[in-house]
Amino acid sequence: MFYQPKTLEEALALKAEFGLGARFLAGGTDVVVQMKKGRLALERVIDLSRLRDLAEARLEDDVCYVGALCTHRALEAWPIPVLAAAARQVGGPQIRNRGTVGGNVGTASPAGDVSVALLALDATVDLAGVGGTRAMPLRDFFVGVGKTAIAPDELITGFRFRRPAKSGFYKNGKRHSVAISVVSAGACVWEDGSVALALGSVAATPLRLTGTEAFLRERGLGAEAIAEAGRLATEEVRPITDHRASADYRRAVSGVAVSRLLSQLQGGKHDALV
Repeated sequence: MFYQPKTLEEALALKAEFGLGARFLAGGTDVVVQMKKGRLALERVIDLSRLRDLAEARLEDDVCYVGALCTHRALEAWPIPVLAAAARQVGGPQIRNRGTVGGNVGTASPAGDVSVALLALDATVDLAGVGGTRAMPLRDFFVGVGKTAIAPDELITGFRFRRPAKSGFYKNGKRHSVAISVVSAGACVWEDGSVALALGSVAATPLRLTGTEAFLRERGLGAEAIAEAGRLATEEVRPITDHRASADYRRAVSGVAVSRLLSQLQGGKHDALV
């Protein structure tokens, strides 16, 4: 059965009624592929395409908002480099036109480029269910490969974050485009000098480098501190070896990514390193 609710309340009521027998569908770039390959069979699909309010994105001076149904294409030109650059790295143009931010985060892939960017932005995720709404730090949302802290009857509705003074994104992959990240990294610096760092493909979930961040709070962004931050990053990541790269390679690239991003931001540049 295929449902097309016109309101959020209607969508949540359907999910509450059908439970695990129904699944929300946004851009479909992951769910539809799994269905076509026979890896996923669904009794009921709740299509969210008519919930246009969830596609809204607002760039504010204080708190920015990105709706869960906002596409990657819509964010490519945003003046927040870490998010815009990450959005540009997702698949090809067709995927970016269809794929949504909520879908990218909801799949909880360790290699999710937009997840890494939002984690570096210290975003909170808005969740809604028939029992009400709640918000949680995105760093607490990912609990394992493909696993999140969302309840079975809940839906991601959006993301909120402070606008950083500077930010940047780094990606290492087999190719410059249409390639899953071997290592990705996002970094943000706020007006008060605080720094947030997040890496992808180096652990079971997108990872905040809280230990390296704590070091930078004490030492600032001088050349020696940046070099040491790169070394600390290699100790903080927990990569595995797979068909894309070895754990040792990922660990080494993590240090390089952090050092390059911080050097870039310390020098006042905001852009993507790919």
